[in-house]
Amino acid sequence: MIPTDSEFTTLYMAYLLMLMFLIFGLLKSKNKAFYKWNFLFFGIYLAIMIYVFSDSENFRYGNSLVVLFYGGIFVLLHFIIIGIIKLYKSVMKK
Repeated sequence: MIPTDSEFTTLYMAYLLMLMFLIFGLLKSKNKAFYKWNFLFFGIYLAIMIYVFSDSENFRYGNSLVVLFYGGIFVLLHFIIIGIIKLYKSVMKK
């Protein structure tokens, strides 16, 4: 049972955006190792979240907000960490 509410659709778009960012980085960047490691981490938490989303027991008794929170926090933290790393590298390069 994969939820299709508007909140979860937004979460799925965030996952799709992260996937497109990583694929674009793998294809166009000179530092492919950075994107390979990030793709590995993305794959791990994507697999965990697919497992969580597929179990209908996780959505009973109002737990859908908890699932939505944990699904979103992984992507949000990943974007923040990548941004901090890129910012640090650009500042240290100058």
